[in-house]
Amino acid sequence: MFTITPIGSCRITTPLRRGQFVHGFNLNMERCYGYCHSPAEAVQMARFMQGAADIPHDVWPLVSRAQDLSAVSANTHEASDLYVVELASAKEVTVDGVSIQLNYLNATFSEFFADTTRAQSFWALAESGDRAEQLAFLDQHWAATPQQQEDARMLGKMRLKFVTRDSLQRDIKTLTEILPDVLFVSHVDARKEDGRPIGSRSRFIEMVSEEVTLAGCKFFNPTDLMDVFGQSAAIEDESAGLAHFTDAFASGIMDQWMGKVIAPKTDASIRNGVSNAMEIHFPTQIAAACDNGRFAQTIMRLHELSNDGAKVDGLLSDVMQAQQRAIEAFRTKIAGVAHDGLTEEDREALVLEACEIGVFKEALTLAESTAPQPFELPVHVLVRVADMAATSGDLGTAFAFYLALARRGHQPAFDVLAKLAVTLDLDLLTRLETGQRASFLSHVTPATRVQLLQLNDAALTEAVSPETTPEEAEEIVRDLSATHGIGYAAEVLAAWREHQGTDRVTHAVLVSVLDSWVATALSFEERLDRIHGLHAVLFAAPRHQPSRIAMQDIRKELALLIRAAGKAGDIDLLDSLSSEAAALSQDLPELDLWRARLRFARGEYMTALQLGKSAAALLPETINVWVLLMRAATKAQQTSEAIEFARNVIGLACPKTEALKSEAETIVQTHLVGT
Repeated sequence: MFTITPIGSCRITTPLRRGQFVHGFNLNMERCYGYCHSPAEAVQMARFMQGAADIPHDVWPLVSRAQDLSAVSANTHEASDLYVVELASAKEVTVDGVSIQLNYLNATFSEFFADTTRAQSFWALAESGDRAEQLAFLDQHWAATPQQQEDARMLGKMRLKFVTRDSLQRDIKTLTEILPDVLFVSHVDARKEDGRPIGSRSRFIEMVSEEVTLAGCKFFNPTDLMDVFGQSAAIEDESAGLAHFTDAFASGIMDQWMGKVIAPKTDASIRNGVSNAMEIHFPTQIAAACDNGRFAQTIMRLHELSNDGAKVDGLLSDVMQAQQRAIEAFRTKIAGVAHDGLTEEDREALVLEACEIGVFKEALTLAESTAPQPFELPVHVLVRVADMAATSGDLGTAFAFYLALARRGHQPAFDVLAKLAVTLDLDLLTRLETGQRASFLSHVTPATRVQLLQLNDAALTEAVSPETTPEEAEEIVRDLSATHGIGYAAEVLAAWREHQGTDRVTHAVLVSVLDSWVATALSFEERLDRIHGLHAVLFAAPRHQPSRIAMQDIRKELALLIRAAGKAGDIDLLDSLSSEAAALSQDLPELDLWRARLRFARGEYMTALQLGKSAAALLPETINVWVLLMRAATKAQQTSEAIEFARNVIGLACPKTEALKSEAETIVQTHLVGT
């Protein structure tokens, strides 16, 4: 049978003790003398188990309370398949180099440590390493009686150290070298009544997480699961240390260890042809799972092994037959039960039973009939059913449970639910409660966020919000520009910029995106496409300098082409340039002026008049434009306009344009006399 040895406190031992009969493994506790908490204690325990460390009799009561030293030492520890090692305390107290347990220390010398001021002074000296001062302090404060003098002899040997990164790295390395396979477990980052975590504990958990991960070892932090359960349902002693787990939470932890560590390790051994895995470890795990009604997960496990070539088809058939019997028994049981008469505990148990058996539709029916609202079950129950249904392939039921979790504000379910909606092609956003949409979108991956908006036929600008980070915005717009083009992506980036309350985009990753868009726009073969591309970039970031320079260069290019075409009398070329000029952010009035001149020369006076008016709107102080309009109106016999334009010529005339003024005065006089 698969064997596991815990090295730590009740937080790992209790889940393992309770879980061995549910999951089919044995605890190997030989030469395990009790609980420990710090990395140094874990190393000492491991070495003691292997017979590589001795503990003196006089120190033993500070190391173990439940075991006799001689009896424990007489045993032999055979290596286990897995060691679950808890690293939960940064305080390391030693006596002559032997790690002792703080709980036993405080219990043994409770009277001495009862005085807080005395205890603080003692620990300061124990940490300083100045033994002479430490002994002098004890001689002064704890030598009044023979018992105190006896206590002082032991207290004087004590040293206090705090775990450092270097010491933690060494201890992790030692443990992985002397133990065949280790799962490291941290303390739980529980929060006090005021909602704040215990600072020193949080910092140590973070350090353990970082160093175990850097070492490439398996790691489990129970905090995420505690948040699923809710701290009050996970931690027994809300007011007394925030350290002990409820039975339900301990079972939940064990389920995770089984699913993420023990079963994968066993199955990998089977795939690799390790004989005892298939003959000894595996059958007991499968039998225990079936005995406890855990058919859904077991069948999935067997299917995966069968697909990988393992010879488990006979066992799979047996388990599926047992599952069918369990399903029939379950349906018979609930057939005579009135759903509205179930207690909360009974309904919760039935939902979990249906989930473990693998009848997820029945679990859904039971969950939907809770009062006063559907799915009024503990979050950890909803998570369990949702995860199991999704893994088993019942995506519709999984979606319903994940949606219930999302409506309860359970953020870890958001991204899974969103991806399921995309897979099932469902408009998820219409199913969320009022006011949840923006928060939900902000907590799913940027790529999925865009897909959800498309399913909802919503504006893609909803993909960003004031809380969207530059990195998230960059991911969104890069993906959009690749799938939808620069224009759509630019609208989203403009929306993000406006959320920030600025007309500048300065973050390096987003500037890089803008630069890449400019390069893409300038690579377009058609000049009109280049103009539209640059406009999109400038819409996203009006102050983006490379875009502005590129647009100015195109305008200069067009201005030269217009002048050359005008002088050459190439009216067709001028007409073809009109759409490009119109697309520019800055007008090119000279285009319509040249077009008007050439049309006038051709005798197309009404067209010349129309084009000239467009030029005049942009060049109201240019006399030549009004002269052209005056002459075109006269030729087109547009009397009132001819008079109006002639008066503009008169008003703009100067000594150098006296001849034009005279021409205009003549036109005015002629038309007025005619009138």
